[in-house]
Amino acid sequence: MHEIRLTIRLALLGLAVLAMTAPRTVFAGFGTYIAVGDSLAFGETDFTNNPSNGDRGYVAPFADHLAQFYGGRPTVINLGLDSETSTTFFNGGTPGDGTVPGMPGYVQNTNYSNPFPPGTTQHGMLFSIINDQKAAGNTIDAVSIQLGGNDLFVLARSPGFFDTLTPAEQQAAVGQTLATIQQNNFALLTELRQALPQTDIVMMGYLDPFAPFRNDPSSPLFPIAQASAGAIPALNQINAGLATQFNAHYIDTYSLFVGNELTDTSIADGGNVHPNAAGYALIAGAMQAVPEPASLALVLIGAMGVPGLARRRSRVAARV
Repeated sequence: MHEIRLTIRLALLGLAVLAMTAPRTVFAGFGTYIAVGDSLAFGETDFTNNPSNGDRGYVAPFADHLAQFYGGRPTVINLGLDSETSTTFFNGGTPGDGTVPGMPGYVQNTNYSNPFPPGTTQHGMLFSIINDQKAAGNTIDAVSIQLGGNDLFVLARSPGFFDTLTPAEQQAAVGQTLATIQQNNFALLTELRQALPQTDIVMMGYLDPFAPFRNDPSSPLFPIAQASAGAIPALNQINAGLATQFNAHYIDTYSLFVGNELTDTSIADGGNVHPNAAGYALIAGAMQAVPEPASLALVLIGAMGVPGLARRRSRVAARV
């Protein structure tokens, strides 16, 4: 009899796996999708469409993608800020309009109060919202993170970086900045996994908008293009490694734009590094390959009667 029950359970598990690849079963009550990070997370283009709640860029189509799993579009809370670095994410920065690196433009994101209270940080907002969602009995099934690009941009814009530092000194400075990014993103992921152990986390990679100018010494973007050639892939390697370490999904944004930087970003328009509509569509397309939420697998298996798993899912939902 024990062998028969075991065979039945294995068969049910097999059916659940098949269900994952079949047309999706709709489950109500998805909950919330939170996006955090910098101007790419915020969906910035040319600074002419602010203030905004950030339901745009790659965030909007990813939320649409998630809707297929749960019978409705999740509530979107985008906390991304123009010019946010991995350090200002935790510590805040001098309020600004978002066009100056390291001066987060809180006023541009309508998810922040205006005027915002002293001491406001994206980190503080994130965990305040997580706590509020839990208290309301809502689930948080997805969080996307894009942090680190502005750390490198601030370094490249620092006085004397290109004029007085030797290549070896530049490389050392980049290495120190990358170490800071890794430390900060590790801290964020550690906190998120403790607070949201079942949530799907998506770590975003970075494109290199300066690549077309790497072989053009006459371009004013030539120096930064030399630095970005090594720095951005190194940053992506860090974020990809952290994604693996924390069981998150990594989006290889870099590869999407290779050869398309001039058509899918606004870099030719005065050095604007942001993707245009076509560029954000590329990123959103890659995000659609993110597997359906792991929590859905537990629902499917639990619904098919495998003992214990349905109860475990209900306990997780109660906590999150």
